[in-house]
Amino acid sequence: MTGNKAGSKIKIDHMAKIYGHASLEVKIRGRQVKKAQINVFESSRFFEHLVKGKRFEEARRLTPRICGICAASHNITSIMAAENAAGIEPDEQVKRLREVLILGGWIQSHALHAYFLALPDYMGHGSIIDMAGEHREEVERAFRLKKLGNDIIEAIGGRATHPVTTNVGRFTNIPESGRIKEIKKSLETGIKDALKTVKLFSSFKIPEFSRERPLGSLSDGKNYSILSGEPLIAGDRVNSRDFAKKVKLESRPYSTSKFLSYRGKEYLTGPLARISINHRHLSPKARTALKRSGLHLPDYNPFNANLARVVEMVHCVERCYDAIKKIKTYTEPEAFDFRKLSGGKRTGCAITEAPRGMLYHEYTIDRNLFITGSNIITPTAQNLNPMENDVKSFLPGVLGKPKGVIINELEKLIRSFDPCISCATHFLDVRLTEV
Repeated sequence: MTGNKAGSKIKIDHMAKIYGHASLEVKIRGRQVKKAQINVFESSRFFEHLVKGKRFEEARRLTPRICGICAASHNITSIMAAENAAGIEPDEQVKRLREVLILGGWIQSHALHAYFLALPDYMGHGSIIDMAGEHREEVERAFRLKKLGNDIIEAIGGRATHPVTTNVGRFTNIPESGRIKEIKKSLETGIKDALKTVKLFSSFKIPEFSRERPLGSLSDGKNYSILSGEPLIAGDRVNSRDFAKKVKLESRPYSTSKFLSYRGKEYLTGPLARISINHRHLSPKARTALKRSGLHLPDYNPFNANLARVVEMVHCVERCYDAIKKIKTYTEPEAFDFRKLSGGKRTGCAITEAPRGMLYHEYTIDRNLFITGSNIITPTAQNLNPMENDVKSFLPGVLGKPKGVIINELEKLIRSFDPCISCATHFLDVRLTEV
């Protein structure tokens, strides 16, 4: 601590390992944490308003700009919500290609977080670039996995971010068989890299901290749900159409983001929640990796989210390989005749699993198929309450330690959630005040 007893502060001016602008402010008295606030101070971005007045199939072009990392998830969720509103059911080939696209997005996002944001914390380096000399093997593996995700998205979606080939009911372009063969070969290397990643992250010592809280993820009882299933929150099965009504959005004076709760309580979404709920439906190699990782489920230590995330990466690579093998024909479906959809006002929604948790899109369209209302609920908004409460519970255990240790542990805790405040340049400013 620095300063006098009444006004000691710890301030981190630049923490460039989360997505977006936010700050953490903590006030303590003795060894009690009186206040912990995740201050989200970015300007409101009004994406829900930007899609108003647009044709219902055009939301897919705008909403991915919410996030450059989760662009594929926003794109497909937007399309599925539009299809739900219009009563369109895509064929099995389209569904399978969408799954491959989303799995590529997960591989990209998980590799980026695990290696580029989280790993330096545990290897004693400031960044992955600083690790290149001493840990060349890990750095090369990081770039291979990141490239694998990028290549999958580009092959299916037309480019490595903000897909352009996706559309309501169809794809505008289908990858050639030669490109698919290239991806399959890369996935064979990818599974080896993903398994080594789990072994690496299993070797790290993490803080002994656990705080039980309700968990939330999609579940259908048959699959490791990503594009299927209904929300399962605190053990309650929630109909997707009721999701926005069941969760409560709370405004905070210090945040431009909403804080969500369910039945008056926080709930955690994302990899640790997903793997706790759906671990029986992981791919075979991912189940083996989970067993060897030492994770005991359900797990409530937020620091273990990194380990859950890399186990999921094994699942994504293996599942992506299996899905691609089942794509035997590449006939492009005909464009849907939207003139068949003229009628009255209707509302449609979709909820999927993005890398950081459940993602919800809802659109209301008029008789001419223009969007008149929109609602988007992101995973990070659902995780802000758990983040704040974890800080309150975790901090007393490290008070009294050197200033640098406290800062480092708080940074690792916040980063374990992989929060996506936005896709802009970012930092986390932490002010710790003793009162």
